[in-house]
Amino acid sequence: MRVNRSDLGPLEEISEGGFGRVYRAPQYRLPADPATAIAYKEFTTDVDAQARSAEKAVLFRDLMSPADRADLDRCAVWPLALVADGAAVTGLLMPLIPADFFFDTIDPFTGGNTRMLRDLQWLIANPTQLAAQKMAPVDEIDRLVLIARLVYDIGRLHKHGWVYGDLSLMNAAYALDPPRLILLDCDGAASLTDAGRKQSHSIGWKPPECAQLNIQDRETDVYKLGLAIMRFLNPGVEDISTKTDRRLIAGKLDPVGVGLVERALGADRSARPTAKELYAYLHAVVAARVAPPEVVAARLATPLRVRGMDARVELEIKNVPEVTIRVGANPPQTVPTNGQPQVHIVHSPQTSGPVTIEAANRFGAVSVDLGELTLYELPPFDLRDLVGTLPRLPAVPTLEAFTLGALAPALATVPRVRVPEFPKIPSVPTADLGGVIREMVLPGSDIAGTLQFPDLGALVAEPTREIADVLTDLTRQFAESQRDSYLTAAANAKDDD
Repeated sequence: MRVNRSDLGPLEEISEGGFGRVYRAPQYRLPADPATAIAYKEFTTDVDAQARSAEKAVLFRDLMSPADRADLDRCAVWPLALVADGAAVTGLLMPLIPADFFFDTIDPFTGGNTRMLRDLQWLIANPTQLAAQKMAPVDEIDRLVLIARLVYDIGRLHKHGWVYGDLSLMNAAYALDPPRLILLDCDGAASLTDAGRKQSHSIGWKPPECAQLNIQDRETDVYKLGLAIMRFLNPGVEDISTKTDRRLIAGKLDPVGVGLVERALGADRSARPTAKELYAYLHAVVAARVAPPEVVAARLATPLRVRGMDARVELEIKNVPEVTIRVGANPPQTVPTNGQPQVHIVHSPQTSGPVTIEAANRFGAVSVDLGELTLYELPPFDLRDLVGTLPRLPAVPTLEAFTLGALAPALATVPRVRVPEFPKIPSVPTADLGGVIREMVLPGSDIAGTLQFPDLGALVAEPTREIADVLTDLTRQFAESQRDSYLTAAANAKDDD
């Protein structure tokens, strides 16, 4: 698409660089996009070469799908149309950089208020430089987001077969809240299929292989991305804008990230990662730090409580350092959280009401309704009143004394059972048990000289078994003592026969 320069209307100069002068065209809009404010870049140096480069950039965008075109417009201030004065191309039209990519400051020459572009040089500025411009340092998370956006923007061009080329601190700008980044001077980008492309290098950004080969490609873009990452993670270091020592990345990222950046800055082109690899790593790092609050679990564990008792809330919430618990009209309570299952006590709530938990960080907020907490009162309790209402027990009659005769009526109803009688045990005097045994065993015999009886008085104190053993031994001794008399009497009897 071409636009006549005369159709642009009045122009307001914005800035001037080495290759052109930039104007605001406040009264002009492209017919296909009336909402986008337009800037006109007029070529002042090497006009023909710039015109050819700009024409290819405009055609590249025109041939994109609507989705890719919208993505490109978010990433870059890309040429939208050529500007011609008669047959000659004099410049190009591009979107006006949005206002939130600028900041208010003091003009060092006039002392008046002015607006300055927030380009990438402010990501490496030291605290003194930032304070002079009344700028706050960019925190670590925003810094990583901006680095990831830079890698993404150039990686998108690589996906479509284009090379950005002249990456430098002046050729991109960023905004905060939320952090965003856009590429500038995009008419210098070129297709990899363009064998005649000529792309510049800013001082301090030339890859080592370009000392011999005056050409740029994806690998040279990745080298410059490695420089940007290393430099943006070392803000305030003296002369950081020109340093190329890859050892400076040590400790700024985890080992995986350090390895990727070291490879990007290495002299071996084939070992350099792709922009896609760099972005995948940075996206994962950023995603872990910019997640909104996540409620894993939460419940009111004690929905019914006596007034004056504590209530208990159980919860597990990630990505926030603290949460606020609200119970009806009671004062809110802010408690710490560590992303793990926890129990928090609401101390003595005074009124019933809905219970909610609220959590927020700079990337989002969440509120969860846990239900209703109901407080109830115990009825008044007075022990004296309780005693007065207890029933009285009836009088218990006095029981008569118990006697065996009282069992007779009950026993009379039980049938009698007959059992056999035990045999009678003969009466044996026990006062002289030793003498009795002698008479029972050897009645009428004089065994005093034949047998030596033990002390039977002591014997009767022994168990029955031992008594029997003693008597058996005595009998055997007596039989042995009579053996000779018995044999003599038997011989005599035989002779008489």
